[in-house]
Amino acid sequence: MFNINFNRKLIPIKFNYFFLFGCIGPIIGFLPTIAKQLGYSITTYGITMTFMSIISMVLSPAAGIIVDRFRVKKTLFFIVTLLIGVISFFFIFVPKVPLEVGVEMKCDSEIILIVRADNVQQNTHNTSIFNPEKKDELITCKLICQNTKLYDHQINKLNNQSDFSDYWMTTTKNINENDHNRIDVTLKLKDMEQTESSYVFHLLSIQMNGTEIPVTCKCNLKTFCHITACSNEAIMRVATIPTYRGNVLNLYQFWIFFFILSTLSACMVIATTLQNPICLDLLEDKPEDFGKQKCWASTGWGTFSIFIGWLVDWFSVNKNEKEYSPVFYSCILLTICNLFVIYKIKMIETKKSEGKWKNVCGLFTKHYVIAFYVWSIFNSFFHTIVTHFLFWYMEDLVLVNNDHKQRAWIKTLQGLAQGVQCFGGEIPFYFWSGWIIRKMGHINCMALVLGSMAIRMYLYTVIWNPAWIIAIELLNGISYALGQSLKMSYAKIMSPKDATNTIIGIIAFFDCIAESLGSLLGSYLFDSYGGVWSFRFFAYSSAFMCFINILSNRFGLTKDLTNFNFVTVSMIENNKDDDDELH
Repeated sequence: MFNINFNRKLIPIKFNYFFLFGCIGPIIGFLPTIAKQLGYSITTYGITMTFMSIISMVLSPAAGIIVDRFRVKKTLFFIVTLLIGVISFFFIFVPKVPLEVGVEMKCDSEIILIVRADNVQQNTHNTSIFNPEKKDELITCKLICQNTKLYDHQINKLNNQSDFSDYWMTTTKNINENDHNRIDVTLKLKDMEQTESSYVFHLLSIQMNGTEIPVTCKCNLKTFCHITACSNEAIMRVATIPTYRGNVLNLYQFWIFFFILSTLSACMVIATTLQNPICLDLLEDKPEDFGKQKCWASTGWGTFSIFIGWLVDWFSVNKNEKEYSPVFYSCILLTICNLFVIYKIKMIETKKSEGKWKNVCGLFTKHYVIAFYVWSIFNSFFHTIVTHFLFWYMEDLVLVNNDHKQRAWIKTLQGLAQGVQCFGGEIPFYFWSGWIIRKMGHINCMALVLGSMAIRMYLYTVIWNPAWIIAIELLNGISYALGQSLKMSYAKIMSPKDATNTIIGIIAFFDCIAESLGSLLGSYLFDSYGGVWSFRFFAYSSAFMCFINILSNRFGLTKDLTNFNFVTVSMIENNKDDDDELH
């Protein structure tokens, strides 16, 4: 019979990883598209996540210092886990920003309504969205248009109220430009024209403030109109601007979103910051086996990402927008299970030491420690780019392809991508990370992580079908899972025994710096230059940092700590200093 040996005291931490990351995985994965559906632009989302990272930047080291000093690790861990479930419930009720339903009215030789292409990014840019059987149906729409005054040289051309521009001049002559005119129009779908950049609706008749006006113009006139009602729902859909164009700081909806998201992010970062040293304490003298425990986090993340992604699509059938409530209801349920598991974990509280801060500060005088933190920052920076902008990029690919089936099941596709990240990539490399690190060494693995991330992001830019991303995500095992195992193993070996929580908190602090920079720079580049150019730029950057890492290793600026611990490293450094003094 097979004799399977396993450490029973590690069972609770395995379940803790499973439940915690099963809870936060779908939230983190779908958060960019949730923000997009709420009406926020990619720039607004990126800047918001930058502030989330700044908040985490303060809390990560603070959590490590607090539990090292006051020995409240289990209590704090329990509280922040409970808050994750509670805040997830309130996230369900976050309101959308007020989106405009508007068109541009242009008057040259005739009056037309124009819907720009950026207004229809959430819709199918194809005339098939309009029912061909109703192309001869008379459609009426009610508009409220901004007042735009004509220039003097235009007014001189007008003599009487013989057309639209005449009447427009008379109406707006003595009123404020911030006022609006009420306009009723009629049109037919058969008179609509579609270009690469817009829909153009030719008007049959127009009434301005209740007066019938000829649909001809002597002067050029252009204004923005808000559609209050329209007898054709398809026109209302394509005319809806999907992102808020004003200042979001003036919206109470944004501040509700910001407060709930910041609180949730703070609890998540504290929970994950405490979770890793708890696991390392339980592993005692085998930190290289950290990956075998962390693979349960990938199991939870992958399992629930696939399942929740399918649920979101299933609950969204025949709806214009995705129904994200399964994401948060599942988080509440998993949090309840996780609280029971945390109660069962036998945590090792840190013993106080008078010389701890001297040891911690001494680490930052070592060149290999500085090199390690620089690598950690860039590793987190590139991972942040993928985390925040990959799903946004996938939805853009679907829109470009104009694939109805992919659009209907895009959340399932994204969930499968996360599932492959976990089951096909992370779990194998978490499980074998200890063996890989022992064979290759920490330093070689650092270069391998950055190199694989460069390949991964470059491959995003050469595909046209988002389904191929599922295969590319197999590289997540090397670019992320191996990097996480390497980071925790290296930190455990180099840190004083009484300061592991503090050292890992400092690592989380630098990770937050990287995440804030990644969110800010990534949002700017994706909004300005698009996903293809941006991913390619970051791919080249990762390849460059891989090359720098190899050079640093070549010139002795890094050090491999495999099979060492802090005491051994300290003894080697002290002996080296003594030898230098003798010489």
